[in-house]
Amino acid sequence: MIIKKISALIVISIMAVSAFCQPVAEVPFQWRTMSGKLPIQENLVFDVYWKFIKVGKGTLEIKGFEEVNGRTAYHIYSEAKSAPFFDNFFKVRDINQSWIDAQSLCSLKYLINISEGGWKKYEQLDFDHENEKYVLDDDGTKKPGNTVRWVQDVISAFYYIRTLDLEVGKEYVFDAHSGQDTWPLKTKVLGRETVEVNAGKFDCLILEPVLREDAGLFKAQGSLKVWVTDDERKMPVKMKSKIPVGSISAELSTYKS
Repeated sequence: MIIKKISALIVISIMAVSAFCQPVAEVPFQWRTMSGKLPIQENLVFDVYWKFIKVGKGTLEIKGFEEVNGRTAYHIYSEAKSAPFFDNFFKVRDINQSWIDAQSLCSLKYLINISEGGWKKYEQLDFDHENEKYVLDDDGTKKPGNTVRWVQDVISAFYYIRTLDLEVGKEYVFDAHSGQDTWPLKTKVLGRETVEVNAGKFDCLILEPVLREDAGLFKAQGSLKVWVTDDERKMPVKMKSKIPVGSISAELSTYKS
């Protein structure tokens, strides 16, 4: 009887181990579905100031939908230009573009074309969310690497947070990517404030994203604050970054949506 029980236990153990060792069927990749939406089209124009001196203009624009690798994407276009007077000293012509998957609200493609003084830079990032890979085109040199699923670039991150239900006092964390690095981007909602700019008077939420020094759109080297409308649009109204020689701010002058 004892031998039979031992034999039965051995058989059961072998069967259990065998079942455990069977290959687990992989779950097919599926794009996530996010409930938040962005405007189909939007055009925001900002006056850019160093301290109290107007030094240029910037635009943030949603150009509508485009197709990227078979996916429907929002096309985001950002441009910064120095004012004609300052072109004589330090001419700036920066273009940043992002393509955001309309369903999953993650970055599919990111492109920068920067000209600042005598320095020029071209960079393109293509993201493969299924395989958690990216390919960086750095001035013509291709650099593949690993990243995480649903990652954002530095522009899509800003638009993604506009789709969230933000609450004062909370911190929101998600993955962002710049160059060859992926890192957790944290954004705090500090409070509320009424802001008056050339475009009008707006009740706003105050956001404080913690960005890297090379993070494209904002290029924050110190603290950065962003004021967005306290409504479902969360339209950016003002941005301010402290730098070693004062502060740089961008204030909304006109908008269309």
